[in-house]
Amino acid sequence: MEHILEHLERGQDPAHRMITHQQYREWQRGYIFDGLRTVRYGQSFCNHFDISDNILFYNVLLTTEEVDGYIRRTYIR
Repeated sequence: MEHILEHLERGQDPAHRMITHQQYREWQRGYIFDGLRTVRYGQSFCNHFDISDNILFYNVLLTTEEVDGYIRRTYIR
């Protein structure tokens, strides 16, 4: 699975939107409402920050911890 993520990450546009730690923590606190509506973690992140990232939006195979790691490596500055 890690190999797949690395391959897909390399194909991402490096000029994508960067999010601050504070913005990310604020979104995480509000995620509970999306979670109750069965919106996936990555999907909620994309919707909230208006980000187009197919890895996050459509992925149903990764755990929340794996998605969180991907977000932190890719979008958090």
